[in-house]
Amino acid sequence: MDKSKLLSGSCLFCDLSTDELHGLAQHAELRSVRAKQVVIAQSTHGDEMYAVLHGRLKVSRTSAEGREATLAILEGGEVFGEIAMLDGGLRTASVEALEPCELLVLQRDAVLGHLETHPKVMRQLIAALCHRLRSADELLQDALFLPMTQRLAKVLRQLGEQHGASGPNGVLIDLKLTQQEVANLVGASRESVNKQLNAWENEGLIELVSSGYIRLLKPELLPV
Repeated sequence: MDKSKLLSGSCLFCDLSTDELHGLAQHAELRSVRAKQVVIAQSTHGDEMYAVLHGRLKVSRTSAEGREATLAILEGGEVFGEIAMLDGGLRTASVEALEPCELLVLQRDAVLGHLETHPKVMRQLIAALCHRLRSADELLQDALFLPMTQRLAKVLRQLGEQHGASGPNGVLIDLKLTQQEVANLVGASRESVNKQLNAWENEGLIELVSSGYIRLLKPELLPV
C-alpha cells in the first residue's frame, strides 16, 4: 500500500507536498487491529501516535472504581495518541476498536523531527489539540449543567450527524452500540438511559432496531 497516499488522508498531513509525505511515510508502520482490541491503555507509557485509515474506535476514561466514560468516537482521517507522544507522559485515555481497523503508526522521534522542519504540520497538530480541548470543555459543561434527557438527546443527534444514514424511515445511526455504551457516552446509568430510550420509542421519536442499532425518526422533537 502507498503509505504516502494514506497519510495524505489524515487531517494532520493533508497539506503536505508529495515529497514531504514520502519522507514521513518512510517512518510509518501499517497496523491492523481487530474489533474490541485495545490499541492504547489509559495511564500507560507510549511513544507512538496513530492515524486512522479505516474503521472506528472509541476513546474512553475509566475511574478508580471502574466506571467508564466514553469521550469520543474516531473514524478515518483522525489521529490519536498525540498527547503522550508529544510530552512523554502517560496515556490520558484508552482507545478501543469498535470494528476491524487499519492504522498508520508513527514513532515519537520521527514525528518530533518532522515537526521541527514542517511548521504546517505543527499548526495542524495545534489545531487538533485545540479541537480536543474544546470538546472536553463542552463535555464538562454538559455534565454540569444539562439534565440526563438533554445530554442523551444531544448525543443521539451528534451520532446521527456524524455516523447516520438517512432514509425514508429516518436516520439510522450506523454504529452498533449497547445501551451501556450509549450510557457511557452520556455519563449516566444504563438503567436511566434504557428507560428514556424506551419512552422515546413509545412516543415515536426513535426506533430501537433489533440488531442493536438506533434509528432517529423525529430528531427535531428530541429535547434541546
